[in-house]
Amino acid sequence: MARTGRLKKEDRERLMEHAKLIFINENITAKDLALRIGVEEKTMGSWIKSEGWEKLKRNIALTKDEQLSLMYDELAELNESIKQKPEGKRFADSKEANIRRYLIRDIKDFETDAQMPEIISSMTQFLNFVRRTGDLDNTKLVADLADGFIKSKLRGS
Repeated sequence: MARTGRLKKEDRERLMEHAKLIFINENITAKDLALRIGVEEKTMGSWIKSEGWEKLKRNIALTKDEQLSLMYDELAELNESIKQKPEGKRFADSKEANIRRYLIRDIKDFETDAQMPEIISSMTQFLNFVRRTGDLDNTKLVADLADGFIKSKLRGS
């Protein structure tokens, strides 16, 4: 059921992020996604178009692997450069230490963000399994719990 009225900016952004993750990882129509998220179909279509989700959906797997690989390569090259320094000076200067710290943080953040599609995919597969049992009450309960779990992960809790 679609919500009525305007959403707060943070609620809208959270819903949008949730919808984007589902759209990218599932074969779902804008209409079905709008119903699932609780927004108007027109709103969902606008998000998909304005945010370029179709293109993102096509490129996400390749982009994740490539980007993570590049970050690991940069970190390895930085560490190798430090190892090549003369004995007694094989430590990171402040600039290198900052670069390493940022790379490690970015890798951690990227790997954490990359887990969401797998979580959503697993939840979707489980929900499809429950649907096949034909028990509509259990299916609704599992769908509500799965959506709540995903929303909590997006909030970082």
